[in-house]
Amino acid sequence: MQKILLTTFFAFVSIITIAQQKAQKPKVMVVPEDAYCINAGMYKKNAIGEKVADYKAAMRNDNVLDVINTFENLMAGYGFNLTNLQQTLDEIKEETALENVLTAKDDGVIIEDDLEKMSRVAGTDIVVKVSPKISHYGPDLRLELRVSSIDCASKKALQAFGPVTKTTAGSVSMLIKAAVTDNIETFALGLTKYFEDLQVKGREGTIIIKVTDTCPLNLESMVNYNGEEGELSDLIELWLSENAVNGAYTGSKTSRVGMKLDQVRIPLMGKAAFGRTKALSMEDFVKTGLVQLLSKYGISVSTHAVGIGKVYLTLGGM
Repeated sequence: MQKILLTTFFAFVSIITIAQQKAQKPKVMVVPEDAYCINAGMYKKNAIGEKVADYKAAMRNDNVLDVINTFENLMAGYGFNLTNLQQTLDEIKEETALENVLTAKDDGVIIEDDLEKMSRVAGTDIVVKVSPKISHYGPDLRLELRVSSIDCASKKALQAFGPVTKTTAGSVSMLIKAAVTDNIETFALGLTKYFEDLQVKGREGTIIIKVTDTCPLNLESMVNYNGEEGELSDLIELWLSENAVNGAYTGSKTSRVGMKLDQVRIPLMGKAAFGRTKALSMEDFVKTGLVQLLSKYGISVSTHAVGIGKVYLTLGGM
């Protein structure tokens, strides 16, 4: 009898666990669209003089705040985990090492833009971009709304809708709800389905490897591994084929000192320090074994994350 009860209990726990995994939702951040910010004068200049969205300035705009808060509430109603833009901006500290002085032999300065930095700091899976053009239409308010979304790791475009135009004598919140009523369910279900696919296929990202003059080996150096011999680049690809989801990746060695690997599929969740399980970024992924493997050949690895989906590995001597 006790054995039957235990079997029933573990079966029940298993069912609950599977249900929780299926119910897992992506972490979403709602931000104003870049073009909207620039056209509305809420922009700044980046390191190479281009106009980019100034999210801090945008968060001082009442209409933008109303739109973001309302859309967050609507997304939360579909069970999404929301990361607030203002809170993320407050958490971000100056990271001059990433912004100004990271250099690669072939690619020049490595730049992490504000959106990549925010997704990395907040661990955001999907960014929803809203473009809310609000104007007066007689005594009423008029809204032209465009909504899009991207995968923070791969930068691939996901669900989108609009432009939708609505007019009301009510508040901005009422305008937003009216504008998205016919689209929000399809939008939310599309993002949910995409995230469910990621749980099976893995998150997609990029690994870029640079070899410095201090590294004892280059990517064409011959190494031995488990009794087999091949180039260092072959060893790196072997590790990827064994650890990426379904061994999926594209790209290979580009020179004796450079390697670029795209469409690397990594698990959404994995082991971290002290046996913890956490959401994995591409930087976390390479630290689950590749860094340790290369250290056995006298190679030190410096990792520099760009967002959650890209990591630069600089190989040097120990």
